Parts: sequence; structure tokens; C-alpha cells
Amino acid sequence: MFFFLKMLQVTKKLPNFVSRKAITMKLKKRELLYQEAGKYFLDLSKLVFGGIILAEIMNLGINDEAMLIIGGVLVLVFGFIGYRFYSKSKG
Repeated sequence: MFFFLKMLQVTKKLPNFVSRKAITMKLKKRELLYQEAGKYFLDLSKLVFGGIILAEIMNLGINDEAMLIIGGVLVLVFGFIGYRFYSKSKG
């Protein structure tokens, strides 16, 4: 009889344990997704910056001021978005 009562107590607690574990796994996946998105946007920011430098070196006949302004804004925007995603994954 005592064993049966203990089994009932364990089965009542089991769904709570499973749901907490599932919630923890979802949070881990979300943190990983935020971290990867942050890395992606930071890499995109670096690529735009490198593209600006290469375009300046090669003198492709592009309006220099417009390219620097638009590229600089894009670098800042992608960097900020990447930082926000990456910081969300850590805390």
C-alpha cells in the first residue's frame, strides 16, 4: 500500500517535471537562435564594411559620398541589430 501511494505522488509530479524540462529546452533553443542571429548580423556588418573599402580601392565610378554614407549607416544598423541579438542570448 505504501509503495502504491508513493507511485501516485511520483506520477503527479512527473508532468510538472516534463513541462519544466520542455520549457528549459525551448529557452536554450531560443538563446542559441539569438546568438546565431547576432553573429550573422555582425558578420554582415563586417562584409558591408569590407565592400566599402574594396569599392573605394577599385574606383568603380560610384558616387563616393553616397556610398560612404549609405554603407556607414548599414554598418551601424547591422552592427546594432547583431549586438542586440547577441546580448539577448546572454541575458
